[in-house]
Amino acid sequence: MLLNILQIAISLVLIAVVLLQVKGSGFGAALGGMSGGSVYRTKRGLERTLFQATILLVLAFILVSFLSVYSQK
Repeated sequence: MLLNILQIAISLVLIAVVLLQVKGSGFGAALGGMSGGSVYRTKRGLERTLFQATILLVLAFILVSFLSVYSQK
């Protein structure tokens, strides 16, 4: 029960972080297009923090999902 609530909370935060990332880039870049003509640029500041938070939240979501399935057996 607690793991299910934790999984829902992590998923909601993950959705918010992903939406903030997409809002920060252009609409064309969100669909796979080029943004501003540059092929590669480094992530800085808030963009980098959101990117790292996304990775951590995905790992936490996967871990909680496995624990949830394992605890039901």
